Amino acid sequence: MQKGDRMQKKVLSVLVLWSLSVLMLSAVEHTWDGKWYVFWKQGAFVLQAQQKGVKVNGTYQPDNGTLEGTVAGKKLKGMVHFSKGSSNFVFTMSPDGNAFFGNMQNGDWIAGSRVTEGYSKAKEKLDNSLPFTTMYSFLKLGNQFRNGNYEALEPALELLYLSKEQESWFYGKRMDVIRKFFQVLDLCTIHKYDFNADSEGNRTRVRFHQAGTDKYVDIDFVKGKRASGWKIVLPGEAEIDAKLKVLLRAYGLEELDPNRNLELANPRDTMRTFIEQNERWEQGGKKHVLATLNLSAVDPSIWEWQAPLLSYYLLGVINRVSDFVYQEIPNNPKSRMPYVYFHHPLGSIVIAPYDVEGKIRWQFTPQTLEDIERLYEAMEDVPSKADTVVKSENDLYFMLKRQAKSILPLLLKKFYDTALWQIILLVLIVLLALLVSYVSKWITFALGRRFYLTKRWSEETITLRFLRPAQLIVFALILLNGAHQLGLSDFLFALIKTFSYLLIIIGTTWVLYNLIFIMFSALQIHARKTSTDVDEIIISLSSSILRIGLITASLFAIAEVLHIPYKTVLAGLGIGGLAFAIAAKDTIANFFGSAIIIADTPFKTGDRVKIGDEIGKIINVGIRSTKIRTTYDTVLTIPNNMITREMIDNYTARDAMRIDTRFLLALDTPKPMLDEIDMSVSRFLREHPEVDQTKIILTGVNDYTSKGILFELRFFVKAEDETTYSDIRHRIITDIANLIKEKGAQLVFLHFEEEESVQER
Repeated sequence: MQKGDRMQKKVLSVLVLWSLSVLMLSAVEHTWDGKWYVFWKQGAFVLQAQQKGVKVNGTYQPDNGTLEGTVAGKKLKGMVHFSKGSSNFVFTMSPDGNAFFGNMQNGDWIAGSRVTEGYSKAKEKLDNSLPFTTMYSFLKLGNQFRNGNYEALEPALELLYLSKEQESWFYGKRMDVIRKFFQVLDLCTIHKYDFNADSEGNRTRVRFHQAGTDKYVDIDFVKGKRASGWKIVLPGEAEIDAKLKVLLRAYGLEELDPNRNLELANPRDTMRTFIEQNERWEQGGKKHVLATLNLSAVDPSIWEWQAPLLSYYLLGVINRVSDFVYQEIPNNPKSRMPYVYFHHPLGSIVIAPYDVEGKIRWQFTPQTLEDIERLYEAMEDVPSKADTVVKSENDLYFMLKRQAKSILPLLLKKFYDTALWQIILLVLIVLLALLVSYVSKWITFALGRRFYLTKRWSEETITLRFLRPAQLIVFALILLNGAHQLGLSDFLFALIKTFSYLLIIIGTTWVLYNLIFIMFSALQIHARKTSTDVDEIIISLSSSILRIGLITASLFAIAEVLHIPYKTVLAGLGIGGLAFAIAAKDTIANFFGSAIIIADTPFKTGDRVKIGDEIGKIINVGIRSTKIRTTYDTVLTIPNNMITREMIDNYTARDAMRIDTRFLLALDTPKPMLDEIDMSVSRFLREHPEVDQTKIILTGVNDYTSKGILFELRFFVKAEDETTYSDIRHRIITDIANLIKEKGAQLVFLHFEEEESVQER
């Protein structure tokens, strides 16, 4: 009893400690330390917060704003101070500590998200030495802001010349007007040659045109006492709103959709989507990047491998060409003139319009993608003006390439578009695949011996049915995945991929075919132990259907890999369906015949039947035919459609077996003796234990012939097979013959020819 109490105390202690640990973990609070992107009704800003104990202090710019508050659980309560006054707030942090939401004193909502490490982008280096450098710096900051860097518009204030009225605006309004001003510029096409080469004096004006329309925008630049370098004169709010409305309507728009560039409606949208979505590659940007590439000249079977590599090369060249802004690229939605971004003796970067699913989409041309690797290699040593994002799919390839270059530059020499180091590694991968596939034999043998139906198989059988296909699959998988990392040429990789897929399909089909055999063999064994008649037939037919389906699916898969247009052939069957049905009418009839056999169940495997004139034992029912073993010990194959047209006599299905026999008595046998014989034989049969009393028993004189009196008998005996039937028939007929003799009647014996004449009568 004491031992039980101690055990209960231990269990209780463990539960208490576990509960305390859970409570302690749940009590962990996220701090407010760090940088936050803050959004509210009138704009966005960046808050830098610091927490000490329960006290939180923060600052945000511009406006020299400050924040101070106290933490209570998930809530932060306090006050913000800015140049126009102050306001109370209440913020509530999300459970994961990466966001908050709250309200200001006046009821306005406010939300924030934590800036995680690596998310905040480097600040753009400002250059306001000339009007065009000032404009380019501003546009770069605006592009960053639009791409999600909400800090970008803050330094933009250093590039703008604001009137005293504008400087007095509330921070949110000021940021909103600057954002609209950027949108006005973004609707124009801006080139460096729009600016005067020599800007004399302290003021200059530049006109920017909207591509495809007669609209334009005049922008003033000043350099004076209040300006350190050149600054852009920020127009008035009403002027910006009016100009924005005019430019939007010129393109048939009422407002700007922030994701409109994803439609690739002009060269600028395509370039912007390509660059911005490359930065979001792992967060869903990959599909948008691939949409900017016209991959019609690339083998579709290697798109998944080749497209990330092509986009890396393309981004690498773009980042090396020049320091540009999206606004340099035309955005005329009506133009169909291909845009040449860069030209080089080894190739060009061109964006052109294409019809994609009934819509015009601007994409990098197939020729651009064909030349881009050669172009990238020619410019690889040129310093990049921006960081190129390395896709995870290509990390190993570029690491191997760098290693090869560091070991021996000669390894980069190409033979038919394939570098020497790639050829060497490909040979090593093939050898590795062969080695691993050979080692897999022991695993295959070990698994093959684990099953009841296969543990008695010889090594030759296991090798043929499982080892060889397993080796094909292992070899193909290693070869395919290894070659995927080498950045091989399109032709070579497409060849390897096709070869590998064929091996995988063949090996998989091989294995599944044998697994179907094992599975249905086990089901057949189980079915023989049950009393259900249809089990074995259904299992046999299901096995045939599965195998045919497997082979058909494999052929379609092979056709897909080899780019055989089987879909066109299948579609043509709708037109040529009548001819196909006529040609395959026997096959179709056999299939429906098998369905009728399942539905009616006239026999099962093992039954002794008579089909037409043929008698035998059912040994297999297939989807096309049924096999029986005849009394001559031969195997007869009968099409199922013929079986459904014949009379089927199932001997095994009978409850008892009938005996028909006759005795020929002498003509002088008196009637009283005949009556006594009839009564004695009838009584003998009705009392006999092996005669089925539930069925008819007929005895008596059937006819008088010239040879004698024909005495016939018809009855059923309890026999299930021919051997038992023959034995019972022998004993009963001999007993009846003796009984007739005991009554004094004389049996007449005829020659064979005479017996046949009697039967005919």
